[in-house]
Amino acid sequence: MPSITRLLAIFAFSLLCVTLAGQAAAEDFAGTWTLNIDTPRGIQHPTLEIEKGEAGYSGVYNSLRGPIDIESIERNGNTFSFPLIISVPIGDVEVNYAGSFEGSEMKGMVQSPRGEVPFTATRND
Repeated sequence: MPSITRLLAIFAFSLLCVTLAGQAAAEDFAGTWTLNIDTPRGIQHPTLEIEKGEAGYSGVYNSLRGPIDIESIERNGNTFSFPLIISVPIGDVEVNYAGSFEGSEMKGMVQSPRGEVPFTATRND
C-alpha cells in the first residue's frame, strides 16, 4: 500500500500539470496574429496583437488605417469575439469579429453593415 506522502506527491504533481496545461492554453491565444481578410476590395493583411491581463484579453488591431486599441476580447474556450470601430472617410463603422483558434491557426467571420466576410490568421510568434 502506497504511503500517504507518496500519494500526496502524486496528487501535487497532477495538480501542477493541470495548472500548467491551463496556463499554456491561455497563452496560446495571446500573441501576434497576421490576418487574411477576404474583402470586396481584395485580401487585406492586418495584424492583431492579443495580450492577456488580469481583467482578461485586450489587443491592438494594426491595418493600413493605423493602430486601433481593443479594450476587451471575449474568449470562451477556443472561441473569441470583439467589436472594432474603424474610422473611414464617411465616418466610423463598427465591425464585429468572431472566430475560433487552434494552435497557430485562427478562422472566423467579420460582420459589418455591408455583410459578413471570412478571415483566417496565423500566429507570428
